[in-house]
Amino acid sequence: ARLRCGQTNFIVNTTSRMKVIVCPISETLMFTVALLFVQSLQCQPLDTLIEINGNQRPAQILMLGSQTHIYPKPKALTFITSIPRTFTGVAKQSFHCKSIKPWAWIAGSTVALWAADQKIMDGMQQFSRHINLDYNRKYIDVVGFNLGNKYIDVYQAPDNLNTAIYTIGEGVPPLLIGAGLFAHGLIKKNYRSLSTASQLMQGLIAMGITTQFLKRTTGRESPFKATQDRGRWRPFPNPKTYQQNVSSYDAFPSGHMGTLMVTTVILAENYPEKKWIRPVGYSIMSLVGLSMINNSVHWASDYPLAIGMGYVFGKVTVNMNRWIRHDDKNKR
Repeated sequence: ARLRCGQTNFIVNTTSRMKVIVCPISETLMFTVALLFVQSLQCQPLDTLIEINGNQRPAQILMLGSQTHIYPKPKALTFITSIPRTFTGVAKQSFHCKSIKPWAWIAGSTVALWAADQKIMDGMQQFSRHINLDYNRKYIDVVGFNLGNKYIDVYQAPDNLNTAIYTIGEGVPPLLIGAGLFAHGLIKKNYRSLSTASQLMQGLIAMGITTQFLKRTTGRESPFKATQDRGRWRPFPNPKTYQQNVSSYDAFPSGHMGTLMVTTVILAENYPEKKWIRPVGYSIMSLVGLSMINNSVHWASDYPLAIGMGYVFGKVTVNMNRWIRHDDKNKR
């Protein structure tokens, strides 16, 4: 169907009524999950004042078992102004002596998976063919428009199950959940909801910047662009060359896995009474990880560093924005 507005033709794909109905299903489910999450927030906070750097600031206290969580009232744009301190905190955490063991695990698992990358991907795709699961990335144009001689996609929806799972890791769920928490916080004047929404943005932005820096540093080929088994590594590609052929350089580390890990950690740390957050988050991460190997977007060895980074960025972000009181001792 075409809708004309001036000289622009807007096109809505109605060739398959079933597809048009099913296309937004993953986004609808994501928004539903966000609403259900917000509806499940039953713990009522207590208003108080706390002193920060000699200044009194409104805050809310929540009693969660043996812990007391303290949330200062979030300031506008805190998720942006806190980015430099986020990097500082991550650097301190990463180079602490306690981080030697996690770094060894990340390095060891990355090397082990790298050695088996090609076999893992080939085996995954062979299994998909055996069960008739289409592993190719497929989308259908739902809404778009012609601008002169160029067609502009406004909305594309996944056209098979593997692609639908893959799109979950593209950042929409955290944004929807963050929007739901922000709305809940404004309506209910709930600092925990507002802070968690701000933390999600802070963690995702900091994680995204770091991931993009590392991608442009390591220059690893994505599987579907690979010119040799396990993909070539071409460190420090020319920025112009990188932008012209991004998929030939941006496999390592996986931004999808880092995004999902940051989201899971931030939600689980802020809502420890919701025991289902971690198992659900890790299950989604596993499904998305398998789907990205299946559709040749990522190698298995792209994941360990991304997961580790996501965990650290999540923990540091939470600790910057929330205090926990244990036996009259404050820990931020």
